[in-house]
Amino acid sequence: SAQIPAFEVARGGRLPNPGVPTALAMASGLAGKVRRATESDEFELAGYDQARCDDLAKAAFSEPFALREMVKLSFVVGGGKLVRQKFSDDLPKMFMASLTAIGFQDDSTAALEAKSGGKFKFQHDTGKNLKFVHVFPKICEPRSTGAGEEEEEEEEDEKPSSPEDMLFRCSSEDFARLLGDYVTTYQQKRKLLELIKTRISNLEQIEGKMTRLEKLSAEEQKMFDDVGADELREKAKSLTGAMQRMVDEGKLTSAEKASFLEQLEGKLAAMEAEITKAETEGKAKKVQALTQQREVARTTRAAVREAATVGLPPLRHGNELKKLYGKIAELNRIEKVSKGHYSMDELKRLGERPEIEEAISVLESRSRGWFEDDEVFQERVQACMKAGASAAAKKPGVGGGPAQRPGSSGGFTTVSGGAKVSKARAAGPSTRNAFGALDR
Repeated sequence: SAQIPAFEVARGGRLPNPGVPTALAMASGLAGKVRRATESDEFELAGYDQARCDDLAKAAFSEPFALREMVKLSFVVGGGKLVRQKFSDDLPKMFMASLTAIGFQDDSTAALEAKSGGKFKFQHDTGKNLKFVHVFPKICEPRSTGAGEEEEEEEEDEKPSSPEDMLFRCSSEDFARLLGDYVTTYQQKRKLLELIKTRISNLEQIEGKMTRLEKLSAEEQKMFDDVGADELREKAKSLTGAMQRMVDEGKLTSAEKASFLEQLEGKLAAMEAEITKAETEGKAKKVQALTQQREVARTTRAAVREAATVGLPPLRHGNELKKLYGKIAELNRIEKVSKGHYSMDELKRLGERPEIEEAISVLESRSRGWFEDDEVFQERVQACMKAGASAAAKKPGVGGGPAQRPGSSGGFTTVSGGAKVSKARAAGPSTRNAFGALDR
């Protein structure tokens, strides 16, 4: 299975590996919000049972909070008529049992002071007509930055902090693997190629300054000491070849095809102007070379016009997201049909919405491709969402049950029509080298 580079964590927080079950992603929802608390806050445990209480207590309170001062984290576990249906009568006992199981103590005198760390207490607030379990987490002093940690931070600064940094610095073998895993569409590859060309141009300017014995800025020196221009040229060559193959094999989406043809028309117009100028200047060899390039470009244009298009690739975690989108669709259906009159089972399921939405946010973040346009990503998300809602609609009243076994597409829906990839033609004119003309 493909490895996820360390810097991807910086894009969306601490993200688990792609194979982590959806349940774990959901478990990080409320527990994650609790762990991020830096001041006293209030949370609601609507629909929680013993198992979910146990999971929350372990995930949120097993480790000390890095805080200088105590905080009170209050959990609503019951109340009067207006909220009674949302909570089990035994919820206060269940949640306190979960806290006791991880070493916390029930202490009615617990307060906002350091010595109350690791304690909890129950309260029936008659003013609000709500029942609370107030938790005072174990806390520890945030780590101060010492000399050793400064060195560690300096080392961390040197680590790749963006997709392009990783791709610039990695080996040629890793470059090919990362392209296959994270830079799959023509549009993504073209953006990466532009970034590589920009870096090469900057390095050439720096080399020019060095030749003229001009002093480099700190930023220029850092760039010069990083990956060299020759290595980047090899990667640009490899990337260009991969893009050319996509053109030859008809692996462009309809939007990519339209953009490619528009750019090619611009190149052809520029070639015509250059040919006319070279003819006027009597440069026969240049005219011959440009004429050959023009014919290859025209051949490419004709081939691309005739080629079929492909749909956008499915989301990396689309299979899990489809199930979660389906659950959200089912919850929306329950709210619409019940109109505020819910059964205990429905309230329990509705109480899961925050965790489901949190899991969706995490998985969507991990599903986004490198250098992917916002509108393209949203189109892929909408297709997956539509498929999840459609699957849920076929199972009225069952929401949350196991999803159907995915088909050969891995349970994903292809975006933009799902046209078949056109087969490479054995005969007919080749478009080889036209790609170079397009990207000059």
